[in-house]
Amino acid sequence: MYRHPWERQEALRRRQAAEAGRQRAAAERPLQFVISPTESTSDGAVTGLGLLAVLPNEIITMVFDNYTLRSLLRLERVNKAAKVFVRQLRDIAFVRETARGIIQRAVPYYRKFMFTILKITTYRGLCHLFTTYVCETCGKPGSFRLVKVKVLCDTCQKLNSR
Repeated sequence: MYRHPWERQEALRRRQAAEAGRQRAAAERPLQFVISPTESTSDGAVTGLGLLAVLPNEIITMVFDNYTLRSLLRLERVNKAAKVFVRQLRDIAFVRETARGIIQRAVPYYRKFMFTILKITTYRGLCHLFTTYVCETCGKPGSFRLVKVKVLCDTCQKLNSR
């Protein structure tokens, strides 16, 4: 369909005005998170998320919770706004350091499994695995074990290994 040049210019002007309005709204909106309201969040404005800035911060956080740890670490390198959002996820520093420690301590055979688990498990799943200290079988205190990826105490791990 033929459009007169002034119609194209008017459409371009409207798109640019809408994008400028979105960026202004994102710059004025402080960070607010539903997931962990007790943790402090930045009161400063965050811009630079592009079209994601039109979404509420709670939705963006929910989306980031469903990324893999690998994707979050890559996203952190995109720009400062993404880095701020990723760093304010619940227990991100603990999950990152725990995953790094597990990979460094694992023998090469199990290291391959850990990389696979890190590639396919969402951040929320890893956070659950690394921060749950109750055995899923008997309810006693336990820690993360590489046994069908669940939290087990020492007794249940010995029973499952037989």
